[in-house]
Amino acid sequence: MQSVLPAWRQVLLFQSPRQLASYAAGTLAAMAAGVFPFIGLPWLMGHGAIPPDILAGTVAFAIAVSLRIPYEVQPVRWRVSSACPGLVADRAAVLLASIDYLPAERANGRTLYRLAPAPSLSWSRWRECKVEVRVQDADVTIIGARIAVRHLHRALRRA
Repeated sequence: MQSVLPAWRQVLLFQSPRQLASYAAGTLAAMAAGVFPFIGLPWLMGHGAIPPDILAGTVAFAIAVSLRIPYEVQPVRWRVSSACPGLVADRAAVLLASIDYLPAERANGRTLYRLAPAPSLSWSRWRECKVEVRVQDADVTIIGARIAVRHLHRALRRA
């Protein structure tokens, strides 16, 4: 698997303002939900406040760990050569359906799959989570989110 983005662009984890905004909203909500018991429970139990350096370190660590999410949706390319490329594409479709990717567009040996989010979370949908499967001669090229392509890579190698 190789990255589709140029090297300088891989440093910028966020691919769109919408992705940055939904990531920030989700991270802030999770941090608020996590910090409240972290600060409130010791205070309610009669203990002293948690030192600011420990609190800042915990928040910085949580943000650093959460940055893996945008990293996992950066686009990568994986090319498979096969005597039966149609079978590989069909197997990829089944595997993508198993992780909630649905076909959105089909044209000229190219199928675009998009992640099907829950209706209540449609505001958080990232266009960057798409996966494209192209069949050209004996090659199947899969371009999409790193996490989905890695899942396909592992599953197709086992099969």
